[in-house]
Amino acid sequence: MTPQDMDRILAQAAERGAPKNIDPAAIGRAKASLPGSLAPVRPMGSALAFVSVLVAVFAAVAVCGAVAFGIHGFPVLSAIRRAVIFPVVFSGACVAAIASIREMRPAGGRRMGPLALAVATLTPLAAFAGLFRDYNFQNFVPEGVKCLLAGLVCAIPAAILIFLILRRGFILDYRAAGLATGTLAGLAGIGMLELHCPILKAPHILFWHVAVVWVSGLGGWLAGWIAETAKRK
Repeated sequence: MTPQDMDRILAQAAERGAPKNIDPAAIGRAKASLPGSLAPVRPMGSALAFVSVLVAVFAAVAVCGAVAFGIHGFPVLSAIRRAVIFPVVFSGACVAAIASIREMRPAGGRRMGPLALAVATLTPLAAFAGLFRDYNFQNFVPEGVKCLLAGLVCAIPAAILIFLILRRGFILDYRAAGLATGTLAGLAGIGMLELHCPILKAPHILFWHVAVVWVSGLGGWLAGWIAETAKRK
């Protein structure tokens, strides 16, 4: 079979399948909706490049937030605590960045939003539980609320920056993207708190610091759900 034979078969099939008595106005509207020309688009950067950018956003927001609030926590941490806490938070940020990038690329890989949230909360919890043994609950709520709000103040701009980067791709599931974005933004908040907060009481760190990731991650999921609901209307 030659290419000409294939063209003839396809043309005949199109003629038989075309509906009769088509409204010329409908044809005109269909033609008007088509672009006049097709221009080549710039291909997206590599996944590694986008992951690097998101991790850089995480680090920049954490450091800038700590400088703005005051770096009071880092000096009081021992060398062992520094060597454990910051690599743990950074590793969680890398997982959350990968999860975020997969949401901007259709067929970019298995979705990792719930896994990123689990890693970003359970791993720091385990590290903090092993490093801090002072279980004094004095001023638990007043001190904790301040840290939670400070962490979220950093998480919000981080989430906005991350989402603007993800929009360069094609997001299919806004809830999953919101969960991954919120998790990474919440880790920026934790990173800031570990640099800023001088309170070394285990209940304070285990609950209020880690709560920044929970609130930010679930808030991102809720924002994604709202966005998807609005798109369907």
